Amino acid sequence: MINKIIEFAVKNRIPTISLALFIVIAGIWSWIDIQKEAYSDIADTQVRLVAKYPGKAATEVEERVTLPIERVLNAVPKVIVRRSRTINGLVVFQFVFEEGTDDYFARTRLLEKVKEADIPADVVPQLAPMSSPVGEIYRYVIESKKNHTAMEMRTAQDWIVMPKMLAIPCIADVVTFGGLAKQFHVITTPEKLVQYKVDLNDIIQAVGENNLNTGGNILRQGDQGFAIRSLGAIRTPKDIESIVIKTENGVPITIRELGSVEISPLIPAGVLGYVFQNQPDGSPRVEVDSSIQGLVAMRRGCEPNAMGERIKAKVKEINEHFMPDGMQLRQAYDRADLVNFTLRTISRTLIEGVSIVALILVFFVGSVRTSIVVVLTIPFSMLFAFILMQMTGIPASLLSLGAIDFGIIVDGAVIMAENIMRKYRDATHLDKEKGIEKYTLESSNEVGKEIFFSILIIILAYIPIFTFQRIEGRLFKPMAFTISYAIMGSMVFAMTMIPVLMSMLYRKYFESQNPGKIEWHNPIYAWMEKKYRSLIERLIASYKKVVLIAFSVVFALTGFGLWKIGTEFLPELDEGGFNLRA
Repeated sequence: MINKIIEFAVKNRIPTISLALFIVIAGIWSWIDIQKEAYSDIADTQVRLVAKYPGKAATEVEERVTLPIERVLNAVPKVIVRRSRTINGLVVFQFVFEEGTDDYFARTRLLEKVKEADIPADVVPQLAPMSSPVGEIYRYVIESKKNHTAMEMRTAQDWIVMPKMLAIPCIADVVTFGGLAKQFHVITTPEKLVQYKVDLNDIIQAVGENNLNTGGNILRQGDQGFAIRSLGAIRTPKDIESIVIKTENGVPITIRELGSVEISPLIPAGVLGYVFQNQPDGSPRVEVDSSIQGLVAMRRGCEPNAMGERIKAKVKEINEHFMPDGMQLRQAYDRADLVNFTLRTISRTLIEGVSIVALILVFFVGSVRTSIVVVLTIPFSMLFAFILMQMTGIPASLLSLGAIDFGIIVDGAVIMAENIMRKYRDATHLDKEKGIEKYTLESSNEVGKEIFFSILIIILAYIPIFTFQRIEGRLFKPMAFTISYAIMGSMVFAMTMIPVLMSMLYRKYFESQNPGKIEWHNPIYAWMEKKYRSLIERLIASYKKVVLIAFSVVFALTGFGLWKIGTEFLPELDEGGFNLRA
């Protein structure tokens, strides 16, 4: 089978080259279209359920909310991990599902079962946004050039920015930090309450019942009908002051008699400040002590690059058409910066790898033309891998592209090209009478099977990684698949294109009666080869002792390495900025 593939390629050079060009074009298109990430989402399918029970101690929340909900949710299928955390007035449940469980299935099943829990009527469990630990893709701050108050900026965030951001497809949530939330406060005194014989519950009930628009019937006049509405929703502090608490002897007692209504902020739990320095555009240092920040979280399964472009377009639209005069959104963090940095790193690594491999090949092979043919294996293999990554849904990231070894990729190509070049150099007059196509075919067939099985062994070595499940599988399997795809591409190139290109580049040399040297003489390599041959002869002479000593040294170094080497789940990823929360 291998010999037939090589024979087809050598005898049909134009179709072979055309097919290779098609793979190159398809690979370039795949690279443009493939999902690009800095690091992939490796988290399991998990759902968080939040239940609030304000004003209650943790013990009471545990007894009346946590335990009843846990009992009914134990029957949810496909759950492998259940956790709950109870604090004063709040309980958070976390459920981790089996690999492959659909997010919407998991969320629906939880909502169905939690309705059966026997909990207080005022406790309404809610699902947390469907985002993952790596869902944070954008942060922005609100800047004011006209000294807007913290309450005014928070109002713009709550009523202008957040609704616009949540309208973007694939946005799971927008989290607000900082600012003063606007509230209407009713200020009264115990003396007034005693004087008019009312309590705080009367005031709370009256405000709640009077903050509502209602609809009536239809008033008909001839052929027309007019809808009757009662407008009672609170708009201003004066509306609250006019609410009637009770009547005494036909005289209404309103909130105005009991006190005053003021616009005041909710008691803040903290203050947000930020510093911008060393900006790429050279802008001066900016330091703000109190402001608003919004964190945009992406829904699981969405593409970060596309989301980043949508968010930036929406930020531009909000700044131009919706923000109050003198108030603007400014980017504080963008995942696209890390993605672009990752892509630049990968590109630089590819260029450096190709350059180093080319120099080493020229040094050891001794022929520039042969080295160029071998080096072409690297971009071809990468493009071939991009095609298969696009087909199998593997994104381009540090986890998938970070472990590609150019040395392994060019191994088969080096063997094939060096063997063909050596056969050209040693060809006799009778060999040349066969023609370069036939002679190249014979030379390629000598090492074709060996190259195939050597590459197959390398791929089979990744079988343990292919069997990984859950988090470890999502972490390591993209790397194993990507390197396997690239090695397969190198095998295809070595079996087809290298014989074709070698026969085309060395045709004149092969057909010449006095071709001269096919490679330059490398005295350093010749000295190294001589010393290596001498070393091998001495080692073979006492092979038993050599094997014993070698295995002893290897085991000793392995034991020392296992004792001293450190471990980590993921390498450190420094994005160049930080958030400090105290």
